[in-house]
Amino acid sequence: MSNPGEQVANTVVAMGNKNRELARQNSSPEVGVAGWLQEWQAFLRIRILFSIIATMVTAAALAAESAGVDTAIAAKLVSLIAIIVGAVIFNQVLESESDRLMPRTSHRPVAAGRIRRSWATVLGAVLTLMGTLGLLVSGDVVLFVLGLAAWALYVIVYTPLKKKTSWQTPIGAVVGAAPVILGAGLVHGYHVPQVWTLFTLIFFWQFPHAMAIATLYQDQFARAGIRVAPVADPSGRLMRLYTVAGLVGLQLCVIGSVIWGAINAAMASLLTAGTIYLTFPTMAFLRSPDQFRSRQLLRHTLVYLFLLILIFAVFRWFH
Repeated sequence: MSNPGEQVANTVVAMGNKNRELARQNSSPEVGVAGWLQEWQAFLRIRILFSIIATMVTAAALAAESAGVDTAIAAKLVSLIAIIVGAVIFNQVLESESDRLMPRTSHRPVAAGRIRRSWATVLGAVLTLMGTLGLLVSGDVVLFVLGLAAWALYVIVYTPLKKKTSWQTPIGAVVGAAPVILGAGLVHGYHVPQVWTLFTLIFFWQFPHAMAIATLYQDQFARAGIRVAPVADPSGRLMRLYTVAGLVGLQLCVIGSVIWGAINAAMASLLTAGTIYLTFPTMAFLRSPDQFRSRQLLRHTLVYLFLLILIFAVFRWFH
């Protein structure tokens, strides 16, 4: 009969063999164009990238004095997209180990081993360099600095902080709202009030959105050592504080924007209706933050974001 030490050693060997087999299966190439496209969609985070581009374009439209788009603006937009994609790739490289520990992210190409970390690092560096050089050549020093700052805040500050503190949430909210300022910067529209209203709304929107995700996958985040609010404070008080702060912040932003004159009564009414739309699932989530209510709140936050961008786009169209 084997002793406890041998049993532990055998268990470790078995787990290692199982992990290698899973890695081998995950690294097997997809067959066909559909599989290839799916792989790159996961690698480049196309859905998130699309929402970022939509946000930047909407912000640029809000800040622009005219509806025209020249080649200089288009070139700067492409440069910003390159920087953002570079940041997304670096994020996957830095988080590949923790991603591998969570079922929700273990399928990502770098985490699963289908794309080498070294290759992804080189590609991320090349895209980041191309984007920054593009902004530098454009002569737009302010946008160049903001683009680099957004990249650094995401890759150097936010990503490592995810394993250290729950303060990742407000810092991540700044990163998530940064495309609004970057979009306005395409047309030098930093002074436009509607831009700052949109920035603030997206900032506060991320609190209930992030808490829904953090609660839904709390066990996975804990396993990977990521200190989202429900992990850092299992009592749920911090999670509830962040959620309520986000919901209240959304409506205070609307009220403040009306006083400031950034939005009119019609737009304020639509945005208030959006806050009310989020209130009911948020209250249900706060009363009982289970899987069902977490998913329900997550869906509502995604719908809210889509409607928010649409409202501002329509506002710009008619004004």
